[in-house]
Amino acid sequence: MKNNEIASEALFKIMVLFLRITKKFHELEKVSIDIGEGEKLYPSELHVIEAVGNGYGNKVTVLSEKFGITKGAVSQVVNKLYEKGFINKERNEKYGKEIIISLTEKGWTAFELQDEWHKRMETEFIDYLETFTPEKIDSFLQILGKMEDFIDTFLREME
Repeated sequence: MKNNEIASEALFKIMVLFLRITKKFHELEKVSIDIGEGEKLYPSELHVIEAVGNGYGNKVTVLSEKFGITKGAVSQVVNKLYEKGFINKERNEKYGKEIIISLTEKGWTAFELQDEWHKRMETEFIDYLETFTPEKIDSFLQILGKMEDFIDTFLREME
């Protein structure tokens, strides 16, 4: 087999696996998570709770930049969380158009549950990664970086 054929076959396998993983991740983002007492939150809602709780952002614009999504999309999630009683919204006294977001007591409870779940997931994944050599992990990260660069190039061409 020639190098071109091997590379082409490898590219096909990588693309198929990458698309399958991306689809599964997308499906995971649609599944609501029971946080107790019959209350369920979607991952997008938990991501906002986590970001606010960790101090990564208390304004729609900051959260929009952090997640790489529109301010409108963040506003929708923030409004749902407000209606469900997980966050407070207050007008910034210095800049009236700006809304400051904070967690309610209920929001902090959800934050703590999410934090515990993330820690468990990270621990399990780290245990799994330890079965690989540092060189294999570095190679994988390089491949992912190149894939991102490749996709970014095509996205720029499509603009």
